[in-house]
Amino acid sequence: MDIKAEKLNLIEQLARLEDIEIIQQIKDLLSSQKEPIAGYKPDGGPITRSELIARARDANKAIKEGRVTSIEDLEKESENW
Repeated sequence: MDIKAEKLNLIEQLARLEDIEIIQQIKDLLSSQKEPIAGYKPDGGPITRSELIARARDANKAIKEGRVTSIEDLEKESENW
């Protein structure tokens, strides 16, 4: 089962859950994550907030250093794919 289906399954189970102790355990488990997940990579792997910020900083640094590809160059390059 993929991640989206798993999440939907959990949501359905939580909606039917009546045991406050289990709900509290789930809340505790979620809050105990070392670092919250901010999103997901194309392969489905998690991206933490700090990883996302680091990627943004690296991208900004690359732009300042001129390590970018123009749209025109990218279009020319993609013709050979």
